[in-house]
Amino acid sequence: MSSIRARLLVALLALMSATVIVTGTLTYRRVLAETSLLFDYQLRQMALSLRSQVPMAPRLELPPDEADADFVIQIWDLYGARVYLSRPGLPIINRTTLGYANIVVGGQPWRTYGLQTLDGVIQIAQPLRVRATLARGAALRVIAPLLLLLPVLIAAVIGVVSNGLKPLKRVAAEVQRRDVRSLEPIGDTHLPQEIAPLVRELNRLLLRLDGAFQAQRAFIADAAHELRSPLTAVRLELQLLDRAPDEAARLKARANLGAAVERAIHLLEQLLTLARNEPGDERAALGPVALEAAAADGVADAHALALSRQIDLGLEGQPALVTGEREALRTLVRNLVDNAVRYTPPGGRVQVRTHAGAEGAVLEVSDTGPGIPREERTRVLDRFYRRRGSAEGGSGLGLAIVKAIADRHGARISLDDAPGGGLQVRVAFPSRSNL
Repeated sequence: MSSIRARLLVALLALMSATVIVTGTLTYRRVLAETSLLFDYQLRQMALSLRSQVPMAPRLELPPDEADADFVIQIWDLYGARVYLSRPGLPIINRTTLGYANIVVGGQPWRTYGLQTLDGVIQIAQPLRVRATLARGAALRVIAPLLLLLPVLIAAVIGVVSNGLKPLKRVAAEVQRRDVRSLEPIGDTHLPQEIAPLVRELNRLLLRLDGAFQAQRAFIADAAHELRSPLTAVRLELQLLDRAPDEAARLKARANLGAAVERAIHLLEQLLTLARNEPGDERAALGPVALEAAAADGVADAHALALSRQIDLGLEGQPALVTGEREALRTLVRNLVDNAVRYTPPGGRVQVRTHAGAEGAVLEVSDTGPGIPREERTRVLDRFYRRRGSAEGGSGLGLAIVKAIADRHGARISLDDAPGGGLQVRVAFPSRSNL
C-alpha cells in the first residue's frame, strides 16, 4: 500500500536535492569563471601600477606581501634587457607577450599579462595552479552555505508535509471510531478544500447507513411482532387439535391449523420478497424488460383468485420497455392485482393497463372497489399498515413490497380515484435514457 506522505516526501526531497545540486554546480562554475576574470584584472592592474616605475626598476622594492605573492614581475627596457625580476627563485620566463597569454614554463602552465610602456615592457605572470586553488576555495566558500542549508530544508519539508497531512489523519481517526452505534457526521470545520468534499461524501454515506440500520431495526421489530400472531395461532390450533373430543372437531382443528400455517408461510414469503427488493446494489442486475409481458405474468398469477371472487380481471398491454428485473416487476403487478381483487366486491372489475408515455413506461391498475381515503393513501404504502375497519385480513406488506420494487426501479407511485369509481394505482417508470 503506497503512502501519500512517503510519495510526497520522496518527490519533494528529490526535487529539492536536484535543485540544490544543479544550483550549486552552476554557482561553482560561475564563481570559477568570475574568479578567473578577477585574477586577470588583478594582473592588468599590477602592470598598470608599475608603468611609471620602469626607469627605477633596478631600485624597485615591492611591499613584503606582494614580494611573497605567487606572482612573477619582470621588466625589460627599450633595448630588451631585463632590468627587474621579482622572484629570482622561480622559473624565469624568457619571452613576453603583450596582453593576456597562457604559456608553459618548466612543465607548469602560467597566465601572463604584458604591458608596453614608453620606457619598456612590464610582464606579470601567475601559475595557473595557484589561480585554480584560489578559485576553488572561493567557489566552495560561496556554495558552502547552500550545502549547509540542505539539511534545514529537508527538515522543513518533512515538517510541512507532516503538518499538511494532519487533517487527513484526523478524518481517518474519526472514521475509525465510527461503528453501527455511532454514525454521527464527521466534523467538517477548518478542513482543507481538498479534503472537505471527501468528508461531505462520507457524511452523506454515514447518514444513509444510519437510515438503513434504523430501517433494518424497525423492520426486524415489526417482522417479529407480525410473526408472533400467526405462530401463536399455529400453537393454539395444535392445542385444540390435541384436545379435540371427536373426529369432527379434529377435522375442523386440522383445517384451522392448515390455514394458520398458510398464513404464516404467506407472511414469511412476503417478508423475504420485501427484503430481496430493498433498493441497493441489485440495480446493477437490471436490464431491458417488456413491461406488458411482466404485467401478463402478474395477472396470470392472480387469475385464480379473481375467478374465486367473481371479479372481471382484464389486461390492456401496449408495448412498453423498461429497465428492470422481470420477476420483480411480475411480483409488483401480482401484488397490485391481488390487493385490488381482495378489496373489490364480487361482480366488480379490475383493469390492468401498460403503455409508453412521454417520460417513460406506465403501469395502471384500476378497480371498482371502495377506494382509499386521501388521508390514508400515503400510509398504505408503509410496512404492516392495515386500514381501519377493513374486513380483509393480511399482513400489510403487499403495497409495501410494491413500493420497494418501484423504488428499486426508480419508479413513482401515485394513488388516485379510478374513472369509474374505486382506486387507480399508477406506477410511472423513468425513461431508459435517463438511467
